[in-house]
Amino acid sequence: MIEKIDISIVIPVFNEAARLPAFLSRVIAYCNSSKKKYEIIIVDDGSRDKTYEAAMAHKTHFCSLSVEKFAKNEGKGYAVKRGFLKSKGNIRLFLDADGSVGPEEIGRNLHYLTEEGYDIFIGSRVLRDKDQTLVVKWYRKFIGIVFNFLVHAILFKNISDTQCGFKMFKGEVVTPLFSRSYLKGFGFDMEILYLAHKMGYRVKEGAVSWRHMAGSKVNLFTDGIRMFLNILQIRNWHWTPINPFGKYLGPDEYKYMYDMEKRHWWFTGRRALIVHLIKSSNIISPQILDVGCGTGANLLAFGKMGKAFGIDISARAIKFCKKRGVENVIQCSAEKIEYADKTFDIITCLDLLEHVADPVEMLAELKRVLKDDGKIIIAVPAFRFLWSQHDEALCHLRRYTKKSLLSDLKNAGLKSENNGYFFFLSFFAVAPIRMMRKFLVSNQVTRSDTTTLPPKYLNEFLKFLFKIELIISGWMRLPFGTTIYTIASKNGRCS
Repeated sequence: MIEKIDISIVIPVFNEAARLPAFLSRVIAYCNSSKKKYEIIIVDDGSRDKTYEAAMAHKTHFCSLSVEKFAKNEGKGYAVKRGFLKSKGNIRLFLDADGSVGPEEIGRNLHYLTEEGYDIFIGSRVLRDKDQTLVVKWYRKFIGIVFNFLVHAILFKNISDTQCGFKMFKGEVVTPLFSRSYLKGFGFDMEILYLAHKMGYRVKEGAVSWRHMAGSKVNLFTDGIRMFLNILQIRNWHWTPINPFGKYLGPDEYKYMYDMEKRHWWFTGRRALIVHLIKSSNIISPQILDVGCGTGANLLAFGKMGKAFGIDISARAIKFCKKRGVENVIQCSAEKIEYADKTFDIITCLDLLEHVADPVEMLAELKRVLKDDGKIIIAVPAFRFLWSQHDEALCHLRRYTKKSLLSDLKNAGLKSENNGYFFFLSFFAVAPIRMMRKFLVSNQVTRSDTTTLPPKYLNEFLKFLFKIELIISGWMRLPFGTTIYTIASKNGRCS
């Protein structure tokens, strides 16, 4: 039986060995004094001091305390995101480890979420309240005024303080919000609030007691410039309308896939790439698992090289696989694969990683069912600036850079042996179209770019081009493309 958690507290920490013990003792005392069931999640963001040991020392004082440690510093935004996606509470919040905002603010403001219908509560150092204690340096006030002016001019107007380190969320809004976020640094608050604004969540901003603490990790000059750039990035990345309820492909998209998967240049080009990568593994008669197998055309090709199996979370996808004559398919999620440990020689994960809320969790599950000398072949859509209505139609949560993909692999305990770009030649046509469509097309109806077949002569010409591109990619790395691929392993040499 899963234990019910009322409130999850996430505390991101980086080199906080000196300040964390006193603050964590204060938080634990607050939780123990409450009738509600709390959990505390400490996320150590690659600290180089004794922060992890200081956090672990408090586990004996609070049984529902867990500590996750990253191998390297990823950024506050990434630490909060990982903590939130791991948390289980009906209400989830984060507190800064410096203690600038105390846990007492939880009880003072919880009613906004539990009784008044708001989805998010954010603390403010700008709004005033008679019970508020506020100690802020003058230069922080000035920089805050300039920064808020830019936020209001470019992103949204109804929030006075986006950066206060105290925010509470209803549990049901956490995954839709944080699974779409990109920013790993201090600008992540703005991105989450902009997403909430676009997705129609109700946000309450209220005054909280806040006190400046010495030893801040924020550099007001360099981080200020970076956060201004973040404002522009957020507006670009999340320009299109967002559907917070779209989780899997719609029934029409599966029908389009079934009709196009064996004929459309994009599907045939990607399949040729993956077949080439499987053959390059030099594994004789491999056991192959296609995770997120869609309507099954890839499984037909993979079955010619070994024994192919498929899983997909959609019953409709499984039905199309059966219609295509593919039998070794089961319905299950990629986070809980219904096969034993170390079953497969090769696992393919093709344009699936961008659909899942926690890609690190899913990759760890792929690693579980992979043999020790096996390979995982991954393909994902490239470049955040190419986000368009196409991605919304396919229920994507993100597009990748090489760096972000390799980071997810590393955090899941995997290594990239080889990686590169594909669909280089189509990039020159796709990128301008996606950018223009994103900013110029205002209709709310979204469709993917592979719902119809181009004219026969064009489709055949594009197929020919990508046969040539596949040959070229064998002896030189393509500089960019609309798809990123990688071959990952448990024990391979990191590229």
